[in-house]
Amino acid sequence: MVNQTSWTELNFIERESIPIMAPGVLELENVNWLEFTATGEESIWVQDINEVVMEFGGVFHSIFLRWAVTINGLHVAADKYSDPEWKQRGMGFAVQGIRNRRDGSGPELTNVRVWDGGMASEVHSSSIPMLAAWAFCNMYSCLEEFIFKMFKVYLNSNPLEICKGPEFKDIRSLYRNRDEGSEQHSAWVESWEERLDAWHRKKLYDGLEKVFNNFASKTRLQIPSFYDGEYDYNDIAKTLGGISLIRNCFVHGVTIVPRELALFCEGFQSSFFRFSEGEKFTLSIHDLATLEHFTDTFTQTLNNSLFELANPEVKGLTN
Repeated sequence: MVNQTSWTELNFIERESIPIMAPGVLELENVNWLEFTATGEESIWVQDINEVVMEFGGVFHSIFLRWAVTINGLHVAADKYSDPEWKQRGMGFAVQGIRNRRDGSGPELTNVRVWDGGMASEVHSSSIPMLAAWAFCNMYSCLEEFIFKMFKVYLNSNPLEICKGPEFKDIRSLYRNRDEGSEQHSAWVESWEERLDAWHRKKLYDGLEKVFNNFASKTRLQIPSFYDGEYDYNDIAKTLGGISLIRNCFVHGVTIVPRELALFCEGFQSSFFRFSEGEKFTLSIHDLATLEHFTDTFTQTLNNSLFELANPEVKGLTN
């Protein structure tokens, strides 16, 4: 189970999965997730990463649905307040906030703005792109969390991967002696948590494309053998790099589509993102849906890749 954050705590998507050893599973259609049990102790991390993948498959979809219904609410409100009948009733739309009382007795909750129906409708409509953009950032944050969670599962089973070099001589010694007693084990756990946390903080600056490429390289992850097309996880990493670029453009207040983003959109790795150089930069519900489509495809692909990684003898047998 994924450790919950403010945006992953609500996962109301039922996992449509089936144990891989179920009779006839390889002939079944529309199986969203393949569950499997690692056959050897050395590959338990593959099974554990798959659990993260299946969980986040629902998390991404749930986040998208929550933002989609919120954005839909703005459309409904805009239609409501633009209705002539609502205007004829002389009603106003009030936004409340906190202001200091004029008599100096302290703050109070009061109306900070009151609009007529036409203005209220316009403000609701104009808020839709802003909400779509922040929804995109929210999805990106979850994507970042997802990739680091997968990587950490691997590293927890293969800690010496990031403990090479003379500066990590002491922690390697703690690792070798970790089973000699409770004190030695506690010392190792404490040192390892510090090392993993330091690694995470440093890798955040590398960007998702580089981090995921590193993850795929270390785990020897490969595109499922039954997939058509000449592409690999390096191409998926490039998509992650493009998504990061889109997010950064919004966060840093970019107003015109830069050449770098336009060039990304010229390649097949751009999925359905379409940004043209020199045009106004804005994010829409279509861009949010494109990101959700990528996460759906991404997690499904990882699920099949991990299954084949744990069971190389079945390559090409899954549908």
